[in-house]
Amino acid sequence: MIVTCPNCAKKYQIAEEKLAGKSRRLRCKNCREVFIIHPPKDEASSPSAAIDERAARFARVLASDMLIYNQSTVEQARDAGNLSETMSGEIQRSWQLWKSRFPEAAGNEDGVSIFRGSLKDILAGGDDQFDNWEPE
Repeated sequence: MIVTCPNCAKKYQIAEEKLAGKSRRLRCKNCREVFIIHPPKDEASSPSAAIDERAARFARVLASDMLIYNQSTVEQARDAGNLSETMSGEIQRSWQLWKSRFPEAAGNEDGVSIFRGSLKDILAGGDDQFDNWEPE
């Protein structure tokens, strides 16, 4: 891999195996600047992991919004045990929005699980009211 000194822009060829998967300090022979070089990221798993993280973050945002804007309704429905039914319209709208942003995740069980987990953790406060939730 090629690394560049951030101070003087001198380039160095470094064998990736010398990094052994860890970040290392390097001193530039040209200007004596010390800087950190990082091992290359695994390109195969990185894009899907980034998509999953963004999908999970957006699902949490949607669940938080439902809770904030419907706080008294959510609290009453939690107590009554019918949160899923009471909030079904809001949940469906949020699902459609989430699905439009992450269609590849929405098409598999892992994606549904991400959305369901956000409903469970945030909207239901960790209760199991969404354990069997499936998108319509």
